[in-house]
Amino acid sequence: MNAPNSNLIRYEGLLNSEVRVQLTDLLMAIALTNLGSRGDLKKLFGVAVELLDNAQRYCSAGSVSFQWRIQGPELVIEISNLADKADAERLLAIVASIQSMTSEQIADAFKQQLQDPAFGEKGGAGLGMLQIARKVGNRITADVRPEPDGVYRCTSQVTTLLRS
Repeated sequence: MNAPNSNLIRYEGLLNSEVRVQLTDLLMAIALTNLGSRGDLKKLFGVAVELLDNAQRYCSAGSVSFQWRIQGPELVIEISNLADKADAERLLAIVASIQSMTSEQIADAFKQQLQDPAFGEKGGAGLGMLQIARKVGNRITADVRPEPDGVYRCTSQVTTLLRS
Protein backbone atom coordinates (compact mmCIF):
# COMPACT_ATOMS: atom_id res chain seq x y z
CA MET A 1 0.00 0.00 0.00
CA ASN A 2 1.16 3.55 -0.61
CA ALA A 3 2.44 5.81 2.14
CA PRO A 4 -0.11 7.87 4.08
CA ASN A 5 -1.38 11.00 2.31
CA SER A 6 -0.35 9.71 -1.12
CA ASN A 7 -2.66 10.81 -3.89
CA LEU A 8 -3.92 7.98 -5.99
CA ILE A 9 -5.72 10.15 -8.52
CA ARG A 10 -6.42 13.83 -9.08
CA TYR A 11 -8.27 15.36 -12.02
CA GLU A 12 -9.04 18.98 -12.80
CA GLY A 13 -10.85 19.93 -15.97
CA LEU A 14 -14.11 19.75 -17.82
CA LEU A 15 -16.42 16.87 -17.03
CA ASN A 16 -18.61 15.48 -19.77
CA SER A 17 -19.84 11.94 -20.42
CA GLU A 18 -16.75 10.90 -22.37
CA VAL A 19 -14.32 12.26 -19.76
CA ARG A 20 -16.35 10.68 -16.95
CA VAL A 21 -16.15 7.25 -18.60
CA GLN A 22 -12.40 7.57 -19.14
CA LEU A 23 -11.87 8.87 -15.61
CA THR A 24 -13.83 5.99 -14.07
CA ASP A 25 -11.84 3.46 -16.12
CA LEU A 26 -8.58 5.07 -14.95
CA LEU A 27 -9.83 5.22 -11.37
CA MET A 28 -10.67 1.51 -11.37
CA ALA A 29 -7.25 0.60 -12.76
CA ILE A 30 -5.46 2.77 -10.20
CA ALA A 31 -7.62 1.49 -7.35
CA LEU A 32 -6.90 -2.12 -8.28
CA THR A 33 -3.19 -1.40 -8.55
CA ASN A 34 -2.85 0.61 -5.34
CA LEU A 35 -5.47 -1.01 -3.12
CA GLY A 36 -5.43 -4.51 -4.57
CA SER A 37 -8.32 -6.91 -4.77
CA ARG A 38 -10.47 -6.26 -1.72
CA GLY A 39 -14.01 -6.85 -0.58
CA ASP A 40 -14.93 -3.18 -0.37
CA LEU A 41 -13.42 -2.02 -3.67
CA LYS A 42 -16.78 -2.01 -5.46
CA LYS A 43 -18.27 0.11 -2.66
CA LEU A 44 -15.37 2.58 -2.76
CA PHE A 45 -15.54 2.82 -6.55
CA GLY A 46 -19.33 3.29 -6.40
CA VAL A 47 -18.94 6.28 -4.08
CA ALA A 48 -16.49 7.92 -6.48
CA VAL A 49 -18.75 7.30 -9.49
CA GLU A 50 -21.77 8.72 -7.66
CA LEU A 51 -19.84 11.90 -6.79
CA LEU A 52 -18.73 12.23 -10.43
CA ASP A 53 -22.32 11.75 -11.62
CA ASN A 54 -23.56 14.45 -9.25
CA ALA A 55 -20.83 16.86 -10.35
CA GLN A 56 -21.65 16.25 -14.01
CA ARG A 57 -25.37 16.75 -13.41
CA TYR A 58 -25.12 19.90 -11.27
CA CYS A 59 -22.04 21.67 -12.63
CA SER A 60 -23.24 25.01 -13.97
CA ALA A 61 -20.00 26.01 -15.70
CA GLY A 62 -16.27 25.58 -15.66
CA SER A 63 -14.21 22.67 -14.55
CA VAL A 64 -14.42 20.17 -11.74
CA SER A 65 -11.72 19.05 -9.36
CA PHE A 66 -11.73 15.39 -8.29
CA GLN A 67 -9.40 13.76 -5.82
CA TRP A 68 -9.12 10.19 -4.47
CA ARG A 69 -6.46 9.86 -1.78
CA ILE A 70 -5.38 7.68 1.11
CA GLN A 71 -4.95 9.39 4.49
CA GLY A 72 -3.68 6.87 6.99
CA PRO A 73 -6.32 4.14 7.32
CA GLU A 74 -8.95 6.13 5.40
CA LEU A 75 -9.91 6.84 1.83
CA VAL A 76 -10.93 10.44 1.14
CA ILE A 77 -12.84 11.25 -2.03
CA GLU A 78 -13.40 14.92 -2.81
CA ILE A 79 -15.09 16.70 -5.69
CA SER A 80 -15.53 20.39 -6.33
CA ASN A 81 -17.61 22.08 -9.01
CA LEU A 82 -19.50 25.29 -9.76
CA ALA A 83 -23.26 25.28 -9.24
CA ASP A 84 -26.12 27.73 -9.15
CA LYS A 85 -27.48 28.98 -5.84
CA ALA A 86 -30.43 26.58 -5.67
CA ASP A 87 -28.24 23.52 -6.26
CA ALA A 88 -25.64 24.77 -3.75
CA GLU A 89 -28.31 25.25 -1.09
CA ARG A 90 -29.79 21.84 -1.86
CA LEU A 91 -26.36 20.20 -1.41
CA LEU A 92 -25.87 21.87 1.98
CA ALA A 93 -29.36 20.84 3.11
CA ILE A 94 -29.04 17.17 2.14
CA VAL A 95 -25.56 16.85 3.66
CA ALA A 96 -26.69 18.52 6.91
CA SER A 97 -29.65 16.15 7.02
CA ILE A 98 -27.45 13.09 6.40
CA GLN A 99 -24.95 14.16 9.07
CA SER A 100 -27.71 14.05 11.69
CA MET A 101 -28.97 10.58 10.67
CA THR A 102 -28.20 7.13 11.97
CA SER A 103 -27.55 4.27 9.54
CA GLU A 104 -31.16 3.13 9.95
CA GLN A 105 -32.50 6.62 9.25
CA ILE A 106 -30.32 6.86 6.13
CA ALA A 107 -31.70 3.52 4.89
CA ASP A 108 -35.28 4.66 5.59
CA ALA A 109 -34.74 8.01 3.83
CA PHE A 110 -33.31 6.17 0.81
CA LYS A 111 -36.34 3.82 0.65
CA GLN A 112 -38.71 6.77 0.98
CA GLN A 113 -36.92 8.66 -1.81
CA LEU A 114 -37.12 5.56 -4.05
CA GLN A 115 -40.90 5.73 -3.78
CA ASP A 116 -41.03 9.40 -4.80
CA PRO A 117 -41.86 9.44 -8.54
CA ALA A 118 -40.68 13.05 -9.00
CA PHE A 119 -37.42 14.00 -10.66
CA GLY A 120 -35.57 17.28 -10.21
CA GLU A 121 -35.29 19.76 -13.06
CA LYS A 122 -31.83 18.37 -13.87
CA GLY A 123 -33.03 14.77 -13.96
CA GLY A 124 -31.95 13.70 -10.50
CA ALA A 125 -34.17 11.62 -8.25
CA GLY A 126 -32.51 12.85 -5.04
CA LEU A 127 -30.82 9.53 -4.39
CA GLY A 128 -27.14 10.36 -5.01
CA MET A 129 -25.96 11.54 -1.61
CA LEU A 130 -28.30 9.11 0.16
CA GLN A 131 -26.79 6.26 -1.87
CA ILE A 132 -23.31 7.39 -0.83
CA ALA A 133 -24.43 7.65 2.81
CA ARG A 134 -25.78 4.09 2.66
CA LYS A 135 -22.24 2.98 1.81
CA VAL A 136 -20.17 5.18 4.16
CA GLY A 137 -22.59 6.41 6.82
CA ASN A 138 -22.77 10.09 7.67
CA ARG A 139 -19.09 10.85 6.99
CA ILE A 140 -19.97 13.33 4.25
CA THR A 141 -19.20 17.03 4.31
CA ALA A 142 -20.09 19.89 2.00
CA ASP A 143 -18.65 23.36 1.70
CA VAL A 144 -20.18 26.10 -0.47
CA ARG A 145 -18.47 29.39 -1.28
CA PRO A 146 -19.72 32.21 -3.53
CA GLU A 147 -17.75 32.87 -6.69
CA PRO A 148 -17.96 35.71 -9.22
CA ASP A 149 -20.87 35.75 -11.67
CA GLY A 150 -23.41 34.46 -9.13
CA VAL A 151 -22.20 30.86 -9.05
CA TYR A 152 -21.07 28.84 -6.06
CA ARG A 153 -18.06 26.57 -5.58
CA CYS A 154 -19.45 23.36 -4.07
CA THR A 155 -17.02 20.91 -2.50
CA SER A 156 -18.21 17.52 -1.28
CA GLN A 157 -15.95 15.20 0.68
CA VAL A 158 -16.57 11.59 1.65
CA THR A 159 -14.32 9.76 4.09
CA THR A 160 -14.42 6.04 4.78
CA LEU A 161 -12.30 3.63 6.74
CA LEU A 162 -10.38 1.20 4.55
CA ARG A 163 -10.92 -2.37 5.64
CA SER A 164 -7.82 -4.50 5.99
